[in-house]
Amino acid sequence: MPKKEVSYNIKEVGKIVSFYAGVAKIQGLPHVFLNEVLIDDNGEEIAIVFGFDEDFVEALFFDENFDVNKKIFRGHKIFSIPSSDSYLGRIVNGFGKPIDNMGRISGRIKPVFNVAPQIIERDPVDTPLITGIKIIDTTLPLGRGQRQLIIGDRKLGKSTIATDIVLNQKKADPPVYCVYVICGQKQQKLEELVHIFQKYNAFLYTVIVAAPASATFAEQYLAPFVGCTIGEHFRDQGKDALIVYDDFSKHAKVYRDISLLLERSPGREAYPGDIFSLHAHLLERSAKLSRDRHGGSLSALPIIETQEGDITSFIPTNIISITDGQIYLDKALFEKNFLPAVNTGLSVSRIGSRAQPPLLKEVTGGIRLALAQHKELQKLTQLETTISKEMKSKIHRGELILELLKQDKHTNVSWEEQIVLFYVVEYGFFDDIEKEKISRFKNLLLETIRNHYFDILENIRRNNFDKNIKEKVKEIIIEFKKEFLTS
Repeated sequence: MPKKEVSYNIKEVGKIVSFYAGVAKIQGLPHVFLNEVLIDDNGEEIAIVFGFDEDFVEALFFDENFDVNKKIFRGHKIFSIPSSDSYLGRIVNGFGKPIDNMGRISGRIKPVFNVAPQIIERDPVDTPLITGIKIIDTTLPLGRGQRQLIIGDRKLGKSTIATDIVLNQKKADPPVYCVYVICGQKQQKLEELVHIFQKYNAFLYTVIVAAPASATFAEQYLAPFVGCTIGEHFRDQGKDALIVYDDFSKHAKVYRDISLLLERSPGREAYPGDIFSLHAHLLERSAKLSRDRHGGSLSALPIIETQEGDITSFIPTNIISITDGQIYLDKALFEKNFLPAVNTGLSVSRIGSRAQPPLLKEVTGGIRLALAQHKELQKLTQLETTISKEMKSKIHRGELILELLKQDKHTNVSWEEQIVLFYVVEYGFFDDIEKEKISRFKNLLLETIRNHYFDILENIRRNNFDKNIKEKVKEIIIEFKKEFLTS
């Protein structure tokens, strides 16, 4: 008779051999897998597996003051969070746990480290993501499912642009659900963001994932993955979602600090080599899904901070190579009070023009060229003493367009309003207005159309901008201009 095999349920026990700021090396867990949760003897989740080698398991502890003498056990599951609509209107930490005293969040448990959709599961990006920021919607249009980098030195308005894009989604049709990830930023920035979202009712469709600089390494490392998983919940239901990563520079620094504590070999600029694959994995999860996968989308706006405008350093070049374009904020423009300080020469959107509303494309087709010509003609005027009449008119037209593209923060302009505005420019109605008066003229015109000619905006929204509507717009502008110039 053959012997009956006896199975033994052996419980692996780990012991901490090195521990600093929540980053630990553990002996005695030979069968763990990457991103597995570790537990204590009460079954509480205490850490996540960050890596391993022949001798040690590398782990990030959720509590930096964990008692190193305690025994550690395998959790036999990957780090996961609930997947649910109830995240909307909430503020959660980097572990996906609520920190707003509004109760727990429940839902189907979903792993945080998911695989990106395959090529066959994706569709081309063809639906506009309207930002409400004129310079972006006209020269750098975005589509739902696109990954667009926001890059520039500190204090140039990168977060302001991302915040304004989120605020504009209140008007989006179909709706866009937003996730704003704060990673490694000051607590004050989080408080300001919460105040803005409350003021503009953005919490109706938004969730904040907050892992400020005071949070543990584990929390800051996990926050972007948690935010992405929340965004994927909406995407996989066939809805549209947008995620802001504010910012990846801080996240890369956290990853570098963890790697240095674990004595991993640094690569270029002291960053570990796999920081590229980490961010690539995150951004690849943003996509426009095919109809077989319900047709949802997840758009991504990663933010990167540069030093002295150097976009050739390691982290910026990483992210530029795995995104579909960048919005570059220029310090020189900021100092000239051109806000938002977007440099249209160094910025690009490789996808969005395909998704731009056709009517908006029709009236803004020549803007980028006009701005480029204006820049070149300005250089020429520094050399030439006499300027032809044609050159003067082109320079003036460029200056008018630049004035129109200026925009205060939190003052979003709908795409229908932008069509009216740039149709007016296209047909020369602004040409005889002084540069100093353009801003006031533009604001009063938009106010008039919003308050008294809502039917025109409604027609444009329904893609009706035929000859009759255009004639009506011309009549309104002529009448309005007469009143403006005599007042």
